[in-house]
Amino acid sequence: MASWRVRRYEGTLGETRGILAVERATFRECPYRARELQARLRSPQQQLLVAEAEGRIVGFVAGLHTSGLAGPRLEADLLAVEPAWQGLGIATALLTSLRRRPGSAAMLRGVVRPDNVASERAFARAGFRPSAATYDLFIYRIAGLVPRPLPAWGGEIGRLADPAEAAQLAALAPALLPAADRLWPASQAPGLTLLVARAGGAVAGAAELVEVHTLLYSGLWLESLVARPGQRRTLQALVAAAVEEAKARGMDEVGCLVPQEERSLREVIMGEGFRLLDGYRIWTAPPLPEAAP
Repeated sequence: MASWRVRRYEGTLGETRGILAVERATFRECPYRARELQARLRSPQQQLLVAEAEGRIVGFVAGLHTSGLAGPRLEADLLAVEPAWQGLGIATALLTSLRRRPGSAAMLRGVVRPDNVASERAFARAGFRPSAATYDLFIYRIAGLVPRPLPAWGGEIGRLADPAEAAQLAALAPALLPAADRLWPASQAPGLTLLVARAGGAVAGAAELVEVHTLLYSGLWLESLVARPGQRRTLQALVAAAVEEAKARGMDEVGCLVPQEERSLREVIMGEGFRLLDGYRIWTAPPLPEAAP
């Protein structure tokens, strides 16, 4: 079999058609035509690398830059290699190359089903390490559905208002959220929205929403969800508000990862109409030094 190389996506329509051909030979989930996908891939959030052989694209990794309360991160969002070219180390090379082009990201992350042995092997060989816990992926698809109104819970939900409110929120969950002096600046990151639940004049909980535009969908990622202990109705209201936010922006879906041992949170998510897709492990790695040209 001919040799291959990994390089950056240059944005041409021909390359985009090649990426679509690989995606359709593997996942068959991309809803966009070539010109639509080409326009999406011009977003600064996207970082795409391709594997090229015999003058055509035979694999790719779609990186997605996001900014949450934990800081900037590069997601290994979609990894695909044409079946005839699998088993040659292309997936590992794509992931390793992605680690060498992290931009401002302090960490890279990917999620893989535990039964996807080939992908787990590629992530491991590229220097990623798996989470000890397994997470369930829940999705709320907007299309064709009318989200339910916010549950009556005796409070209100809005966006994080100011540094003083950020300090209240930081005190609510110090083990999960940045300290007060860092939370407000972190909350101003592009594409990040903090929905805050207020009750009795105080912060009762919050939902961290990260906007994403991938090769497969546009949506909001429910990155974290916190509330006062025992405040199940607050969590319900925040999850419902996240769906309403996605609907108002014309998004396709809302997604979240929930540790399998957190049964009460799973029940809240499913009670608000989310559908369980599958279990995943989270693989993370720090950036590598960028390779010389």
